[in-house]
Amino acid sequence: MISSLLGPRPPVRKRLMLTRQELHLLLNAPMRRPNALAIRILLGTGVRGAELFTARWEDVHLDEARWHIPASKTGTSMDVPLAPAVVDWFRELRTLASQSDFVLPARASSRAKRNGGDTYLGKGTVHRAIMYWLALHKPKVRRFTPHDLRSTMKSHMRALGVPRDVSEMCLNHKLSGVEGIYDQHSYYPERRQALLTWAQFLITCEASSEPGVGADGRPVRTSM
Repeated sequence: MISSLLGPRPPVRKRLMLTRQELHLLLNAPMRRPNALAIRILLGTGVRGAELFTARWEDVHLDEARWHIPASKTGTSMDVPLAPAVVDWFRELRTLASQSDFVLPARASSRAKRNGGDTYLGKGTVHRAIMYWLALHKPKVRRFTPHDLRSTMKSHMRALGVPRDVSEMCLNHKLSGVEGIYDQHSYYPERRQALLTWAQFLITCEASSEPGVGADGRPVRTSM
């Protein structure tokens, strides 16, 4: 058998949920602004990394607070409602992108030249930025990947009272079983409210850490 030749299959890596304190540190991390904005949008929308890195401005309708994600091998097409804070992050990226057709254009001229003069950011760029921040600044944040931001959003949404079916639809997951067959509702109004609640939570996390914890993640000593 193949398993006897190659050995046991390595365990599947468990997705993690960044805590409120970890989110505070991440949202205040000293990074290049496009990377910081990309992380915010990934957090604020729950989309897959490839969906953001390859996104075109023609699909981002800021006046409608709506982002259309075309169908791909990882999911069906989807309209993502954008909370006001997320719209602001996209507007900032719009300025930084200059004349590019892409939300996150390639930064290396050689990469752009190989792809006709304009292309999207390399898929590993934001991951490398996260790893660099963790290695250089050593914040009290567990090692994570951009994909862990999806599980972070899902877990916190449940804690914020968002129903399971709504949080699953926010992640563009198909509902399971009979419910998935018969329930064809897009949940757009429900997703809009859920993502608004989640964005407000992120803004709160960015502004302040947990009680008794400083901005550096260390306990704050109070005088007696």
